[in-house]
Amino acid sequence: MRRGGERRVSVHVSELTSGEEAAWRTYVDEHSEATLFHSLLWRDVLRNTFKHECRYAMAHRDGAVVGVVPMVAIRSVFFGRSAISVPFGVYGGILADDEEATRVLVEHGRGLARDVGASYVELRHLTPPPGLALPSNDLYSTFACELPDDPSEVLGMIPRKSRAEVRKARKRGDIKTDVGPLELGEFHRLFALNKRKLGSPVFPRSLFWHLADLFGDDCNVLTVRHDGRPVAAVMNFVWRHTLMSYYSGALDHANRLSANNLMYVAAMEHAVERGLKCFDFGRSRKGTGAFAFKKNMGFVPRDLHYSYILAEGEALPQINASNPKYRLAQSLFKHLPKFAAEKLGSFVAKRMPV
Repeated sequence: MRRGGERRVSVHVSELTSGEEAAWRTYVDEHSEATLFHSLLWRDVLRNTFKHECRYAMAHRDGAVVGVVPMVAIRSVFFGRSAISVPFGVYGGILADDEEATRVLVEHGRGLARDVGASYVELRHLTPPPGLALPSNDLYSTFACELPDDPSEVLGMIPRKSRAEVRKARKRGDIKTDVGPLELGEFHRLFALNKRKLGSPVFPRSLFWHLADLFGDDCNVLTVRHDGRPVAAVMNFVWRHTLMSYYSGALDHANRLSANNLMYVAAMEHAVERGLKCFDFGRSRKGTGAFAFKKNMGFVPRDLHYSYILAEGEALPQINASNPKYRLAQSLFKHLPKFAAEKLGSFVAKRMPV
């Protein structure tokens, strides 16, 4: 303590510079709670695709890194200004060694919000850092499981009804799966169909090209084919010992072919064959069809508590179907022609806190 009872701050924060990127990578690599979305590769994808303003910060104590937070400033067409940790990621937020590092990084986020005119900063924690005390919501859950040592044991992990769907698909001689590098046109057609059905902006092709280019062998696509034609596909990422199935798409009749059940079982089998130990099914909003599908596949939901640094007088953001602006945007994208949906979607996706 200083004289007069003033608290001495031993942690200081600075924005990431190119000269500190190696230190960032080391800290993230060694932190047990770090996710794919804390990696600088994810930042580089956002920069290369959307030219986003990335404001990554590091906390230091006595010359050592004791915390980091990746933040990206967003200027939304519908929802104003915000800072997200991180966009296009389901996880993110603060990594910190202790409560002091957490507190100082939160204060830095508050300053960033003032600097960019943001009404809020969203911290998408998978596991909150020590001592975090911020408003939060629990709209989303994530789903993950440990994998067996033998791919032949994967099918037995899922409930009987879903298991029967996979067996039904495999008994057909006209349905096959394959894993390989991204075929951009093929994958994006399936992905865009799903987005339009949901009324969501279609992400640009360049996003997937940059993901495949920067993540290399740690990014692949598993495709389900019917008579040789793709009916469903999922883009996967490898992070440490985990395979994460992330972006996906499917034709309308894929469910009749049991293609989606087959696709995710095949993804888990592929993960085991690669020697990975965990499978991450990603997040879903509670009460949605995707949430129910994952539960029906035998996965147990884990609540995600996204935390918010709010500007004075601001309430928690409602970037979901309960917001009239969101419903208006959904209606617009559902009814746009395919070409227009892709062109407008690329413009809007850059400017939404997704």
